[in-house]
This record gives sequence, C-alpha cells and structure tokens, in this order.
Amino acid sequence: MSEVHNTDAGWGEGRNESMERSFETPGPVSLRVENASGKVEIETSRGGRTDVLIIALHPAADELVRRARVSERSTSFGHEVTVEIPHARPRARLWSADSAAVGVLVRVPPDTGIDVSTASASVGAHGRYGAARIRSASGAVSLDEIIGRAKVRTANGDIQLRTVGDTADVETAAGDVRIGAAAAGAKITTASGDVRLSESLQGVTIKTASGDQRIDRAAAGDYLLQAVSGDIAVAVVPGSLVRFDAGSISGHVQSDIEVQSDRPAEAAGDVAKLSIQAKTVSGDISVVRAAG
Repeated sequence: MSEVHNTDAGWGEGRNESMERSFETPGPVSLRVENASGKVEIETSRGGRTDVLIIALHPAADELVRRARVSERSTSFGHEVTVEIPHARPRARLWSADSAAVGVLVRVPPDTGIDVSTASASVGAHGRYGAARIRSASGAVSLDEIIGRAKVRTANGDIQLRTVGDTADVETAAGDVRIGAAAAGAKITTASGDVRLSESLQGVTIKTASGDQRIDRAAAGDYLLQAVSGDIAVAVVPGSLVRFDAGSISGHVQSDIEVQSDRPAEAAGDVAKLSIQAKTVSGDISVVRAAG
C-alpha cells in the first residue's frame, strides 16, 4: 500500500511537497538511499514494516520529491527497499544546494542493513542495524548501533559511531571521528580531523596528519598509530601486558606503564596482551593505564 500527499512532517516550512510509501517487509531487510542534499534519517521500529517519508525542505525541491523513486522487491534473502532522490539541475545564477534540499525519513525493522549515498546531506541512523555503508562528501554521519561491519567515507563531514559489533572502516579528510566501542577492530584515516575511540577490544590502525588521536580504553590486540603533527594518547586497561614502541622527532613521549613488571611472567597466558606502535613527527605521545 502506498500514498502521496502534502504534509510538513515537522521538517521544512509551510506545506512543501511530500511523498509517503509503506511496505510489508517481514524478515531481513536491505535499505539503500541516495539523496544529494538535505538529510537522511533512519530509525528502527518493530512490526515487519518499512515506512518511507520524503519531503522537500525548500520550495524549489518540490519537483525532486515528485520525481523521487521508491521501490521494494522480495529476494531469496529478504526484502530490498530503495529510495532515490534525483539530482537537481542548477537553473539560475543564485541557485544553491539548499534549494535542492530534501528530507528522507525511513522506519525499518531492527537489524536492517543500510547503504546511504549523499553529497551534502547529513545521515543519522537511530536503533540497531545489521551492517552500514555510508558515503558522503560534506554531510555529517551519526550511527547508533551496528552489529555487523561499518564502512564510512566522507570528505568534510564529522563521523560518530556509537557501537560497532564487527570491524569499523572509516575515512575522512577534514571531519572528526568519534567511535564509542569497536568490538572487532577498526581502521581509521583522517587528514585534519581528530579521532577518539572510547573502547577498543581487538586493536586498531589509525592514521592522521594534523589530527589528534585518543583511545580511552585499549583492551587487547595490535595498535598501529601514525600521525604527522597530531598528538597520540592511549589508555590501556589495567592488568594487561603491553609491548610498546613509540617515537616522535620533535615531540615528547611519555608512559607510566612498567611493561615487564605489571604482571608476573607466569600469569602472561591468562591476561590480555597489547602491542602499541605509535609514531609521530612533531606531536606528543602518551601511553598510560586507564582507570579501573
């Protein structure tokens, strides 16, 4: 069942053009969204149903909403839902991307896999998802809980991931990266953005140019941390054994970890082990014990 009508839905001003679609989607769902400008908001809701709302955030974007394509097809793996907002064509000297801003709100069952592509649209996903693949030029990205793999690419947008059950693969040029917990490792690359990882269970690889790196709780695994002018700070969970190799050409290196004496040698097989390789040109490096 589907319908089309006008509503402001709490977005946009006045009664801009909008479209609604609803699909019965019991079982696994895969969602793909393409929206160049505006915002994409996804949330989970129980009930085996997928609801899509598209609304123009600027009167000039009404035509894009009317031309939007929303489809659903059943496969041997479940259901595939696709939302495609067409690209706008500049029509005047004062045309801007804001004139093509479209809001897309999708409610999907929990554990849905999401694939979103944007230019300047922000992306937010609230709830629990199976896996996530996000590509954006300048839009900010915020994802809640990903139980599978998360892959995010932006040029100038900030990235925030609350929890990732599998690996996190993140690249951005000028955006900051914040990850709450990465259960199966992470690979993070930035140019001028800062990186903060609250908890890492299986090691990470982080490369930055001028951005700082901070890991609040490193539990186990291999940590390869490289920076040019950014600082590197790692807090290791209490009781773990650490192999530490750090160097900075003009910065300071500080560590309060007694690598050989933190735990007796006979207990080495019962505790977590970490390998930290931290290198920077002019930034400072700090490796300390995290609070218990």
